[in-house]
Amino acid sequence: MGALGRVGAGFAAGPELSLLDGRLGIAPPDGARVEARPQSLMGVAASARTETRVVYDVDGERLVLLATELFRTVAGDLGATVGAMVASGPLPAGQRLVPIPVPGDAVAYGYQPLDTTRQAVPIADAFVRAGDASIVRVQLFVSPNAADDPDGLAGLAARILSTVTPGGRKPGAAAGTRTLAGLDGRPVLALDAPAGWVAYQEFGLSFAVLRLRRLTPLDGPYVAGSVYRGSAPSLVHTAFPQDAVTRTGGRLLGLPTDWIHVFPKDDGAPPRHLREALVEDGGGQFVHAMAETGDVAYEQEIDALLGSVRRC
Repeated sequence: MGALGRVGAGFAAGPELSLLDGRLGIAPPDGARVEARPQSLMGVAASARTETRVVYDVDGERLVLLATELFRTVAGDLGATVGAMVASGPLPAGQRLVPIPVPGDAVAYGYQPLDTTRQAVPIADAFVRAGDASIVRVQLFVSPNAADDPDGLAGLAARILSTVTPGGRKPGAAAGTRTLAGLDGRPVLALDAPAGWVAYQEFGLSFAVLRLRRLTPLDGPYVAGSVYRGSAPSLVHTAFPQDAVTRTGGRLLGLPTDWIHVFPKDDGAPPRHLREALVEDGGGQFVHAMAETGDVAYEQEIDALLGSVRRC
């Protein structure tokens, strides 16, 4: 039995840790710590509202728990909806999902046999429904040197997941004004979010971005947007062939500019509509607004959302 397996066999819950800034609580073994992923030079620091990474080390073996806000909802049978989703996903040849009984409004699976070719070996995956029907995903991984004890790891995963409790924070999808703060912390831009939209901010070393996500059903379309302010924007449409790109006149921040629309022509893939616009905002700064949806039902919401972007 490996070190992590022994921890599972004699499991004792440690202090409760907050996941996703209060969305959930969990009590892994004592010594587990919240440790964010390193920020890349050109990337952003992940928001505590969208991702929490918990690390636990024992005798040279490592367990990593990753909690992720999915911005998806399930209003009906959680087990049936999640089951249909995971059944459609790819698995390594010969691997299967094994249900893990967990308390509360959650569905969990383990993996048999473990995929030991991975640098981080997945051992369990859980989908937890909060009180507002939105879903948080909790994944468990181990280092390859721990993967030779699948039974012990399965027990540890089940015991850790049994400690998950709902937190008091909801995603924050009520209609209202959302603001983007600059690197100095002062609000620089604002927009009006319709009901159902969640906003959270991320910072790079030289830019700030307001991420916008629409709560949609777990088995429904992806709908998202962003508003960037910085000195080196990256336009999305340049990665697509010219015959997928069109331009229409419009405005952003009250300034005239082209809105660039992309309709990727991927045969057999779900339809997608990406749109973006770019304007200068003085002092070497640019504002780049972008949104994407695969469902025309959300087009008017996106128009209203991005059309309301303004200076504070």
